[in-house]
Amino acid sequence: MNFTQLEQQLSLLAAGSTGNVSVCVRTPDGTIAIGADDVKRSASVLKVPIAMACLAAVDRGELDLDTRLPIHEPVGGSGVLAYMSGFTELTLLNAITLSIIVSDNTAANLVIEHTGLDRIQAFFDEVGAAGSKLTRKFMDYEALALGLENFATARDMVRFLECLDPASKHLSLKSKQQLKTIMRDQQLIDKLPAYQPIFDETLIIGNKTGTLPGTEHDIAYFENDRMRVDLAALTTDWQYNHDGQQTIARIGRLIIDYMSSQTLSPDDNPAFEPLAN
Repeated sequence: MNFTQLEQQLSLLAAGSTGNVSVCVRTPDGTIAIGADDVKRSASVLKVPIAMACLAAVDRGELDLDTRLPIHEPVGGSGVLAYMSGFTELTLLNAITLSIIVSDNTAANLVIEHTGLDRIQAFFDEVGAAGSKLTRKFMDYEALALGLENFATARDMVRFLECLDPASKHLSLKSKQQLKTIMRDQQLIDKLPAYQPIFDETLIIGNKTGTLPGTEHDIAYFENDRMRVDLAALTTDWQYNHDGQQTIARIGRLIIDYMSSQTLSPDDNPAFEPLAN
């Protein structure tokens, strides 16, 4: 499958879906954008740029990943901390890890509190993610009742994934590797990585999902020995969430098929062009 065929297949899939599908894909051959600037409720995919903002502050010497954070307001939804006893504190690094690999809302809120909303939004602005906003913590129903919501676009989420690229200046090499490893250890892999070949050790996928009633999202970096692809799929308006999960899994399969058909090495490909602001 070449780049043109990939674009055609993604367009057909999005057009034929019963939900609303926004996709942004950055490849060495170009970028594919389908409704990529549509602003949507972000769900948990924003936990990746939240972690990035925190790590950027660590890079500047403002925060320390070994800082121990008291667990004082556990919240439900996704994750494990709210359902376990005996845990009174976490290191900042462990909070980031849990917020990503099991989408733990309590852990994510600890990262938000320690990093600060202003610092997080400043990172969003620095990256050029104008359509993405973090205005409240996760599972904060009082803030939600006041009209505060978190938003993202598919294009912005790919801008954030670009921060993991070796050429990006937004994070140190150490922070990039830490976050890539955490995303690779993701436990929720029923969407974009669903069709990852079991015995293909050359393909690496690091992802982060998001789910709300009628909403299914996933973002991921894909890497093999030939290329890297950054992908964000934000989907809404599903009658059944399972349909959204299957649609995103099919998107992931198209990316895997596209990457497996390429024969060039990374040195033979042109450098990624950053997304335009």
